[in-house]
Amino acid sequence: MDGLVALFIVLWLASIAVWIFALVDCIRVPDDSMFQNGNKLIWVIVIALASVIGAIIYLAIGRPRAGTAAPPRGVPPPPPPPV
Repeated sequence: MDGLVALFIVLWLASIAVWIFALVDCIRVPDDSMFQNGNKLIWVIVIALASVIGAIIYLAIGRPRAGTAAPPRGVPPPPPPPV
């Protein structure tokens, strides 16, 4: 019986860790265009309301691909002077 309780506690802690990781990962994405599907607000709501299931869905289909760079922000540099 004690082993079963310990297993449930470990699984509960692991699910909380996955949920927190997914939420922080989603919030730290700098630009909405980097997401594979949806945008930051939608994913934060899905993760927050659906808990671990939402976190798993985000990690499976919503997380930006590795190596995806955010588009440049701000004013582009001026063109070079004519020759």
